[in-house]
Amino acid sequence: MAGAGDFIRIGRQVRALRRRRNLRQRDVALLARVAQSTVSLVERGHGDRIANRHLEAIIATLDAR
Repeated sequence: MAGAGDFIRIGRQVRALRRRRNLRQRDVALLARVAQSTVSLVERGHGDRIANRHLEAIIATLDAR
């Protein structure tokens, strides 16, 4: 199970990948079929507050591992 520090690290990586691809949170949300607020939660390190499938969809949208 991931700890709080893991979600913070994941959030930073998601934000960096999104910015590198010149995407807005809204763009990622549309591609991942989640709410923009969900992307925001992930980027702020609160991935523990969302369903794993949503986190996986966001990560897959950004081609992250």
